[in-house]
Amino acid sequence: MVEKFEKALLWVIETVCLALMVALALSVIYSTTMRYFGLSPSWYDEIASVLLAWLTYFGATYALFLRQHMSFGGIVTALPKRAAVALALFSELLVISFFAIVAWYGTAVLAVAKWDSLLSLRWMTLDIVQSIIPISAVLMIIGTVLTLPRALANAAAGIDMEHADIEHAIAEAERESADRSRKDAPK
Repeated sequence: MVEKFEKALLWVIETVCLALMVALALSVIYSTTMRYFGLSPSWYDEIASVLLAWLTYFGATYALFLRQHMSFGGIVTALPKRAAVALALFSELLVISFFAIVAWYGTAVLAVAKWDSLLSLRWMTLDIVQSIIPISAVLMIIGTVLTLPRALANAAAGIDMEHADIEHAIAEAERESADRSRKDAPK
């Protein structure tokens, strides 16, 4: 049940990232085309900045769900099993605490930001623009909690996912190279 929820939420985040990327690309293409004809849209700079910021926050959330963010796995795996699990748990609690603070104060900012708007699009208030902060913070808390069992299991097993991914990529590249060598060898 938890895995299905995690996969569904990850799919939603992927979809939002893709939609933001397409919207950003289309706005850049439109603006560039219109600028060529001397009809540069006034809203382009602000909308592109907002789309890029939202894409960055959702991209970071996606990376957190996949545990592809910066970590110090080598330190954890170098420790004895109990200490590794304790340090991993402590670091996860720090991450959750940090994002809880970001969500709390991000929500507080929205109350102030609702009275201001973008310069070129007066109907878009800054609380809409800044809402990505608490939204992504809550999603990152959820992602941390959902992936916590895997992180603790890896710490207990002494697995550094960064090194495991690198070793997997090297093994896959070597396998592909061997396959190509066999196909290219004279018969």
